[in-house]
Amino acid sequence: MHVIFTSAKTMFSFLFFFGACQFAAAQAVPRFSGGAMILLGQGQMGNGADIPDRAMMHTPIGLFGAVNFKKFRVGVNYEYNMAGQSADPAGVSGQNLSGSGSAPGVRLEYYDGKQAAGLIYRLSHDYKLDKPTQSGLASTYKGAGGFSLQYYRQFKKRFGFVLDYTTETFKESVPALSQNVKWSRISVGIVFTNFAGSK
Repeated sequence: MHVIFTSAKTMFSFLFFFGACQFAAAQAVPRFSGGAMILLGQGQMGNGADIPDRAMMHTPIGLFGAVNFKKFRVGVNYEYNMAGQSADPAGVSGQNLSGSGSAPGVRLEYYDGKQAAGLIYRLSHDYKLDKPTQSGLASTYKGAGGFSLQYYRQFKKRFGFVLDYTTETFKESVPALSQNVKWSRISVGIVFTNFAGSK
């Protein structure tokens, strides 16, 4: 219950910040920007030992808000990611790493009002598998210090396309594993934002 409450509180905080950015961007001086994006991607996940590497499909949904400083902007980021295992469990020791998780972070970008390129630093990430282990235990992975490289460009009013590369290492796991689990993905998607920029 505490985890659900904390996650809901974090989501509310990001939504509030996003709304504030949208309101401020509508004023005379567009110094703030915010947006939301949804992507589809694929990548790898595993540790090459007791968790064999396998192909994964990802559906990340993100919210962000930022303050513009000329052609740079600094802001916050929140991502909720749903991941599904592409590989047949029979080929990877009967395991299925499908699950979901959330990751708050901070972002730094070069931004000119039409396009942006930058880095997202993931402050934390809690990932929970959809199915229990063969022994009936719930599996969770926790990580921090992952990063994303993103590029997006406006193509019509408030809409644009986004490219994303993300990589991260889970340094904690329940049950414990012999090595840390690593994952990465390449994604493409749609972004909705005010594209406000300081001239």
